[in-house]
Amino acid sequence: MSLRLFIENPPPFKHIHRRDHKHAEIRLIEGSMAEGERAIRHYLAAGLRPAGFHHSDLDPYETSEIRGDVSTNRFDTFEYARFLKTRLGDDFHGSLVPHRIGVYSHAADQLADVEALSGHGIRDVVVVGKPHRTPPPNTTYRSTVETVLEHLDASHASHGCRLGAIAIHLRPDEPERIAGKFEAAGGRQLHLMGQFLDEADSFVEFLGRLAATFESRGLDPSGLQYNVGLAMFALKDRAFYARLLRKEALACEPRFAGLRKRQQRLDESVRMNHEFADRALEAGRRHGIDIGFSIQPLIEHLPTGRIHPAVDAAIELARRLQQCHG
Repeated sequence: MSLRLFIENPPPFKHIHRRDHKHAEIRLIEGSMAEGERAIRHYLAAGLRPAGFHHSDLDPYETSEIRGDVSTNRFDTFEYARFLKTRLGDDFHGSLVPHRIGVYSHAADQLADVEALSGHGIRDVVVVGKPHRTPPPNTTYRSTVETVLEHLDASHASHGCRLGAIAIHLRPDEPERIAGKFEAAGGRQLHLMGQFLDEADSFVEFLGRLAATFESRGLDPSGLQYNVGLAMFALKDRAFYARLLRKEALACEPRFAGLRKRQQRLDESVRMNHEFADRALEAGRRHGIDIGFSIQPLIEHLPTGRIHPAVDAAIELARRLQQCHG
C-alpha cells in the first residue's frame, strides 16, 4: 500500500493583502477562489499526486483571535471544493476534502449541503467542532460533532461519503473524544485530520492511549485513518504557530534557533518532519492504526501573489516521504 499523503489547501481569503508593484505598498484587495487553485496546480506541475487536498474551515472567532485581523473571512469550504472539482476536471483524480464547522447550526439542517457535495462527486467531509467551551458573544452552539456525524451516518447523505473529524492529540481526553466520534460515525471508519506536530514524543504516547481506549470500548482501531499534520515553519516569528497549537512556545524551537534565512527554516522543517513521520509510522504499526500525513505549508502565497517557498518545501517533504515509505 502506498503512503497516504494529503496537502492542506485552505479556501482563499475573501480579501487578501497584496503588494502594489508600482508603489511598494501592501493593500487589501478582493480575493478569488482561483488563488487556491493556483497553489494546487503548482503541486500538480511539480509531479505530485497526493491522495487528496483538504480544505480547512477555521472558526472565524478563533481566526481573528489568533491573527488579530478583521479581514479573515475565507470562502465557504463546500463552495470552494465544488469550484475545484469543476476547474481541475481530469487533471486531478484524488480526493477533495472540505472541512465544515458543524456546531453553529442544527445537525439536520446540514444534510442538504452534504448531499449537494456528493452530487458533485465529492465523497469526503470533515466535521469540525467548537474552539471554545463556551460560545463567543452573540452566538449559540446548536450541535456537536457527534450529533452531526450521527445524522450524516443515519441519512442517505452519507452514502458513499467518508466522514471525518479533527484530532487534537495534545488534549488530555482526546482518545475518548475520538472513540465517541468513531461510534457516532457508525463504528466502521473515520477519517482523522490531525493537529500538526512540534515534537513527536507526545504523539507517540497519545497513540498508545488511543489504541488502549479503543480496545477497552471494543472498537476496532483499524477503522481509523489518522492523517498526522506536518507543518512548514517558514516565519521567523514562530509565536504564530505556537498560538495555533494553543501553546506559549513551540517544543521544537531550539531546532530553529539562529536560522535567520527563510530557506534555512524550511530546510529544517523538512528534516524535522521527516523524523516525526518515521516515528509516527512506527507507532501506528505497533498499535494497529493506519497512519497517513497531512502536509501543511500554512502559507501559500507571498505578498506579491507568487507561490510561497513553503509550498515547494511541502513538495520536497512529500517526495522524501514517498521515496522512503511509498
